[in-house]
Amino acid sequence: MVITYPDGEEVDLLFDRRLHSYKVGDEIVPSATKVLGVIAKPALMHWALKMGVEWLQEKMFKDEESSANGTHVYKSPLSFDSIIKGVKSAHRQTSTSAMNIGNITHDWVEEAINFHMKGGVIPKLPTQEEALNSIDAFKSWVQENEIEWLSAEEKLYHRKHKYAGTVDARAYINGEYCVIDWKTSKAVYPEYHLQVASYAKAVEDMYDKKVDATYILRCDKVTGRFEAVRSKDIAKNFKAFLAALTLYKRLKEIR
Repeated sequence: MVITYPDGEEVDLLFDRRLHSYKVGDEIVPSATKVLGVIAKPALMHWALKMGVEWLQEKMFKDEESSANGTHVYKSPLSFDSIIKGVKSAHRQTSTSAMNIGNITHDWVEEAINFHMKGGVIPKLPTQEEALNSIDAFKSWVQENEIEWLSAEEKLYHRKHKYAGTVDARAYINGEYCVIDWKTSKAVYPEYHLQVASYAKAVEDMYDKKVDATYILRCDKVTGRFEAVRSKDIAKNFKAFLAALTLYKRLKEIR
């Protein structure tokens, strides 16, 4: 896609959906989410361990004869090597499942916003219960706010800092010019604020219009409730993003 900036400059931003990578000309440019991958996430280690333990509990059963003798012996129809492999990969299976729900929700929301802006065919609801819960949360948030949609799943590129990304939506929310990112995660994590700030600054570069606020909208896939976190600390959050970008680029140079 060709992005035309307010000063007349044009940038041809290429997006490879399969690799989820961006290029400007022959140069690969990092996405905002890839940049933020340099930030340590210790909570993920505990979560991965928890997934492995839960998987093991499902696959093992207590031998009743051993229990009767005062000992506790656990058995499994799986081989030892299969158990080790299963424990190690349990978090990947859970992560993939969660990612699928997130993608299904994102796709439906994108289609719904485009329908609202352009008309056409009303998007068909998915069948997955968790995706439906997330969509219900999104609908509830929309009903509680005055929203004028401007774009959905829009590709962005910041010329000075040379990073790209895809913002879930731009909109006027209760009169404020905002960028919004949907999440189906279990919490709103700190790095999300840096992510939406990077989108806000890329939007400002592309439209020469100041973004008033960023929104992180968490649509809970279990409860069907939303958590909307609005922030006006865009400058501070973007400064932190640029620190991560500097670290990302230097580590890449060293490698």
